[in-house]
Amino acid sequence: MKLVNALLIGLMFVSPLSHSDDETNTLSSFSWLQNVTQQQDKIRTYLERQNQHAQQSLTASQSIRDELLSEWARTPQTGSEPWLARDGREFLQTRVNGERVLRVRKAVSEQEAVREKEAGSEKASTLLNIEARAAEHAYYHLGSWSLSPNGQWLAIAEDIHGEEDYRIVLINGQSGQADIIATGADASVIWSPNNQQLYYVGKEAKTARPSQLFRHEIGTTGGDTLVYEEVDPAWLLSVYRASHTDTAIVQVNNESSTEQRLLRLNDGSLSAPLKARQPDVEYYLDKTDDALWMLSNHQGTKQFYRAAVATPNDWHVVYAAEPGAELNTFYLFEDGIVLTQQYEAEQWFILLNADGERVVKQPLAAQGQVAWFARGGDYASNQLFIRSMSLVQPPRWEALDLKSGTRREVSADHYPDFDASRYHSERLYVGPHRIPVTLAYRKGALTPSSPVVLYGYGAYGFTMKPYFMPQTVSLMDRGVIYAIAHVRGGGYYGATWHQAGSGMNKKHGIQDFIDVAKAMGRYQDGQRAVAAVGSSAGGTLVAAALNQAPATFAAASLNVPFVDVLGSMANPALPLTAQQYQEWGNPAQSDQREVMQGYDPLRNIQQKPYPPMLVRVGWDDQRVPFWEGAQYLSHLAATSTRSGPYLLLTDFSRGHQADARHGLTQQATDYAFLLHQLKRVN
Repeated sequence: MKLVNALLIGLMFVSPLSHSDDETNTLSSFSWLQNVTQQQDKIRTYLERQNQHAQQSLTASQSIRDELLSEWARTPQTGSEPWLARDGREFLQTRVNGERVLRVRKAVSEQEAVREKEAGSEKASTLLNIEARAAEHAYYHLGSWSLSPNGQWLAIAEDIHGEEDYRIVLINGQSGQADIIATGADASVIWSPNNQQLYYVGKEAKTARPSQLFRHEIGTTGGDTLVYEEVDPAWLLSVYRASHTDTAIVQVNNESSTEQRLLRLNDGSLSAPLKARQPDVEYYLDKTDDALWMLSNHQGTKQFYRAAVATPNDWHVVYAAEPGAELNTFYLFEDGIVLTQQYEAEQWFILLNADGERVVKQPLAAQGQVAWFARGGDYASNQLFIRSMSLVQPPRWEALDLKSGTRREVSADHYPDFDASRYHSERLYVGPHRIPVTLAYRKGALTPSSPVVLYGYGAYGFTMKPYFMPQTVSLMDRGVIYAIAHVRGGGYYGATWHQAGSGMNKKHGIQDFIDVAKAMGRYQDGQRAVAAVGSSAGGTLVAAALNQAPATFAAASLNVPFVDVLGSMANPALPLTAQQYQEWGNPAQSDQREVMQGYDPLRNIQQKPYPPMLVRVGWDDQRVPFWEGAQYLSHLAATSTRSGPYLLLTDFSRGHQADARHGLTQQATDYAFLLHQLKRVN
């Protein structure tokens, strides 16, 4: 896979924050928010004042927020999570006495595990107390972990600032001694089978681009060995374990091409590229004892290939995608091979035996549901699980038999107060391009004026799946229709759908979102207020739609929004800029700059009646710098012909991702804000 990264009290309004004379309602008046080097104190003071103003305004919706948190605190009866089988052991991230921990046990059969659990004699121990490590920091995210094959060392990659710069820590399994061996790294850690080498990926300090592969020798304190460096600023480096235990795959990729090498883990030797990089040619490699397996589009459409290790350039087609379909990924195990294939909006899987012969083909998800594979362990584990759900169906786990293709339910989540029969979910299509919309509501709560909360993303070919979430159920219980707009630029219909809304076509996805919002406002002949929700690249979508059709929306919530598209894409010193010209455009090209100028959210704010808005930014965000959302909201508040409220919240302890410990509180605050604004409209 490619690597990609005013307060209402009664009937009275409190006016927005006033600005000094040099902070007029022009775009340039807020450009100083970018000058962190010279004006950090002034910037923090300004953002803290905005936080105070936002918190004051949010008291109007605090009771709703508290109700939501109370509902979400009711513990569901979640099904058992599958253990991850690796190197003869099984691992599980879970909670013990309310604390997040990483557990480990000797690999056992499923029947034996059930007997041990029923008898209260599970032979599992705590490998890492995640909660204890997190308690030492205002922000914490465990990016990855890996136990050495002999069980003596645990390597972890952890982010303690929210900057997505991970530190690599080695923990002695006997003494508990923890040593930091690297900082400024990516979240990958891979052991050699001989327990002597640990591999990780380093990032460029200025751009945060993952670009260097290092090898650390256990027991040494000197500098680590540089195994490979990718010097092209448009290419990213990543590494992942192969099915063959002595091998890892070293990958570099840009937006549309890949290049991969085989890494021998015990000695650090690196092969030549399997295929030299070529424009718009991708291939993804895995290795077993005697064969190489590749998914590649080097002959046009993606096909699944095999080559002997002795003759790596002699590729033979094992499975070709059916007409109109796309192969997406593959999973190798001793007992069989699983391919995933997308045809229009439907995901299928194809099970092949170890010789590459087809055993079965069937839909991955039941009608109206979404499902995906979760690897249950290494090549020898023969464990592949399916996670499935819908907007109104709680999640469940199934195990796939890799010989017969049959599915067996392992566990299912149960919410005591939830009855799926009380809810309705459907998919509809909007406009001449038939933009798909997934929506759900509570049957008895739907009225002709029931409002809509509309979510959009529409970038990188990513499809927002209709997950089951108690949070959206709470919206439905309050008479809200929850909807997801699968606009062009996402991946709902595969690569062509993505291309139709990226680069020079980015405006298509924005128009799609506006069209869907208008259609949802008239859903079932009703007159409905529509609130928009977008995060990161979804913030681009929503903010651009607000510029073009502000009266279509009753409120909006933007989380770490990418809103200074032109400015960021013109600055190659920012993380990931040079790798994303195909997605957003290159301002150095006049025709692309003109298109970007036409939709850039920050540069298209006008004197229009913008709806109330809540914008969140992270002080340590390395993907979308905080000043983007701060400039956008400040400029909009000073320009809009309405009084808002327009609220800016800066989290000084987070980056692009919120700390999981605070996620529900933030989501409850955002939903309460939207519900309060929708209630005002109705």
